[in-house]
Amino acid sequence: MTVTTTAATLYTCDEARWQAVRDRDTRADGHFCYVVTTTGVYSRPSCTVRLALRENVRFFPTPEAARAEGYRPCRRCCPDDSDRHAASAEAVARACRIIDEAPLPPSLDELARKVGYSRFHFHRLFKSFTGITPHAYLAAARARRVREALPLSGTIADAMYSSGFNSGGHFYAAAPEILGMTPKAYRAGGDGTDIRYSVAGSSLGPVLVAATDKGVCGVLTGDEVPGLLNQLRTMFRQARLVPADDDFAAAVAAAVREAEPPQIGRELPLRIRRSALAVRVRRAVPTAAAVRVRRTVPASAVVPSR
Repeated sequence: MTVTTTAATLYTCDEARWQAVRDRDTRADGHFCYVVTTTGVYSRPSCTVRLALRENVRFFPTPEAARAEGYRPCRRCCPDDSDRHAASAEAVARACRIIDEAPLPPSLDELARKVGYSRFHFHRLFKSFTGITPHAYLAAARARRVREALPLSGTIADAMYSSGFNSGGHFYAAAPEILGMTPKAYRAGGDGTDIRYSVAGSSLGPVLVAATDKGVCGVLTGDEVPGLLNQLRTMFRQARLVPADDDFAAAVAAAVREAEPPQIGRELPLRIRRSALAVRVRRAVPTAAAVRVRRTVPASAVVPSR
């Protein structure tokens, strides 16, 4: 299997840097800064200041390089404020821990209050560091809990309610998106299901994406591809696991590239960055890329499950 490696060199030319500034791309923060020569100010790529004319913009690899030529830091995005950055990173990490450990999903107001920010500022801060909203992280934590609970709980309802879903209708409506199959099939280790999978490289390690004909059933991150494959076999011990065709592999590689984590969040714990990456990958894989799995699969292509 070929793993597509994604380098953290997405902003090596001025054209790509300018596009990042135009998009206020938080993923570019830390890769470079830009100067508006008419104001003498340098900023992060994601700064929300009014966009300057392209002919008045210069790019520097670091804030230090910009300062060395006499430019001063932007007061809005504070590109040099490492203390504020560290405090913000810790607040986001603490919010993620609260979400991960809470028996029931906390509200956004409650989260913001616990980490010392207003609701609006916390929402913006969280998204800039993780690339997803607090609500998306909350939903992903609840989905992870139900995926873990289904094989272990006495009934599907037990797994559903213990994971924070407050109604069967809500859970079953969300099941295709979070499970990629029926809850019954997921609980049975993918019994009777054909699952295609592909692996692509990211800056946080390999990412494995698995899908059925109903949708994505797994996004796994880790250090080594063999470990991810073993995890997939354990999760879906009764399914038929088939290496993806070229179309699905290309869709996964493109999704992982698009989902690269924001550079500004590089100080967050690896577990949190990988969790947020998995959410972004799941969203970036087109629904059509959960390619219809053929009911007839060549026996030679099937990876034995345990």
